[in-house]
Amino acid sequence: MDGGGYGKASRGRYEGGVRSHPYGGGAKREETEDDLQGSFETPAHSIKVSATTDVRDLASNITQACMIGDIPALLTIGNPSINQAVKGIAAAAQDMRAVGELTFQPAFRHQNRTKPLIAFYLARQRINDRIDNGEEVELTATANQKIVSLAGAIAGKVREGKRTHLIAIGADAVTSAVLAIGNSRLFLEKDNMDIKVAPEFVKLVKNGAQMNALKFNIIPERI
Repeated sequence: MDGGGYGKASRGRYEGGVRSHPYGGGAKREETEDDLQGSFETPAHSIKVSATTDVRDLASNITQACMIGDIPALLTIGNPSINQAVKGIAAAAQDMRAVGELTFQPAFRHQNRTKPLIAFYLARQRINDRIDNGEEVELTATANQKIVSLAGAIAGKVREGKRTHLIAIGADAVTSAVLAIGNSRLFLEKDNMDIKVAPEFVKLVKNGAQMNALKFNIIPERI
């Protein structure tokens, strides 16, 4: 369903190949309950994720919703909130691996595409016949990332057919990754392409110390 105003309404609950638009929520509002100018309507079926949301509880809620086919959008405001949402999705993906891949598409809830105001639209599906059959490429998101530059790099690798992965350590870097992925979706629209993301937890060694990180596995598709 298309929304009025700026952008299209994301199609929300789905299982499989339904696409959410990079601008989520449809009609523009002058204010949200958080007093943020230029934001979009709240999806009808959604879970608000805060900086203090318990990751395991969120993962459990996502898994249960997926099993009954009533998948909610996750609404976030701010870097810690986005970080908790991605960790919750990654934890749920671990729990559901035997029954299909859990992916997300980030959609902007504000005209300013660098604001950490994101809706995550989830899908449970089996990934078959991938169109990215090239070499694997790993990009890194940082806390002080230039979002547009990283988005351009992601889009470029996807166009080249390379299997692209994005690594982020820490809440600020995770937010940079999500914002860059959202922008890359818009860059790829003119190529009739889009991407979904399958997040997972990984461990890295940095400066001789083992660190926890999030890995964003980019899954391109034709639209």
